[in-house]
Amino acid sequence: MKKFSAILILIFLLSCDQLGETEFLPSSDLSGNSSRLLAKSGIPLSLTNIEQVQSIGASMYSFVTINDWYDNESLLYLTDENGLSIVYKFHILTGEEEIFFQLDQPIISLEANRNFSIFVIEVSTMRGNKELYFLSKKGEVLYTLSELGEHYELYWNPHTEGELTVATVQDDFSIELFHLNLNTKEVRNFEFDHFYIQWMNKEELAYLNWDMYSLSFYATLYTYDVKEQRETKLLDEIITFFSFGDVFLTVSIEDKNVSKSDYIFYDTQTKEEISSIKIPILNTYSEQWWIPFQDYDASSNTFYILQPLSNGDLFDYSEGYRLVSFEVETEKTKDIALLSEDFPLKASPDGQWLVYGYQLENLVDIKKKKIHSLLHW
Repeated sequence: MKKFSAILILIFLLSCDQLGETEFLPSSDLSGNSSRLLAKSGIPLSLTNIEQVQSIGASMYSFVTINDWYDNESLLYLTDENGLSIVYKFHILTGEEEIFFQLDQPIISLEANRNFSIFVIEVSTMRGNKELYFLSKKGEVLYTLSELGEHYELYWNPHTEGELTVATVQDDFSIELFHLNLNTKEVRNFEFDHFYIQWMNKEELAYLNWDMYSLSFYATLYTYDVKEQRETKLLDEIITFFSFGDVFLTVSIEDKNVSKSDYIFYDTQTKEEISSIKIPILNTYSEQWWIPFQDYDASSNTFYILQPLSNGDLFDYSEGYRLVSFEVETEKTKDIALLSEDFPLKASPDGQWLVYGYQLENLVDIKKKKIHSLLHW
């Protein structure tokens, strides 16, 4: 198998009940459903100018998870109601809800593209196969993909609306890639030997050229011009990398004895370094490298990451994580909250909020540095 699994983001999926009990969380504004609360004037709080976070309406028996942002103030969450998978759109300040999409098959996941204009739903069919539904902002099916193999990844091209590359691993462990244009419904094969890629610009992607016989953590980063079919060596000894549109990030270390990783940001066009930040390392003592959960807000060029308070052993570490914002252009760093676990996080399109947690069940007000529970039970 190609060394697409050489870098593994390790996740400890602990009970979500632990989050509410942790000593690391600051005092949360657990407002509940304020649409039912009245101020002294008799006016519902949801109709006043007081910004108050609501909780979702689903019961603990039907709720599955919060999936992603729909817009600046609305989330999409999944429920299982008597075998029917229903995705609801939920407004975090008014509490208003409406059905976005529903299906009589199990929905495994839902994720938005870079600009939150298309939503991808993974479905497990009755035959045990995977299918992808590409939905519009209105919840209408734009395209359906089936026969995806054992594993797949979607790589959206941030510079071409509605276009992406799909990489799949087949039953015989061979890799297949193809381009999908949702505007024209065109699918074309893409002959390429690497599973993990990232788009740098409209015609250029990047990949790590792993030595299949090496136990090293890092590889050489190359770019590939799709139109010219030309590859160019870019950087040596890179552990992993991510593209965020106009900016790409690499993770590396100076040597094996250091206690922190270097997170370096570059311009995707010029390939020139913009800024960098150091993150403590939690060792796995294996060929797998641990990467903490992170997200990037393109509207403000701000990077969010769960930073360990110190370096150490991943399996023994229990000191908590600092939720940090890092402004790529200015290198200004801010501490937002102390959290107990390395759980997923996603920034809202306008960068005002984050959802965090095993089920993304906590809402972080970035400006006020407050955490609200979105679950009422």
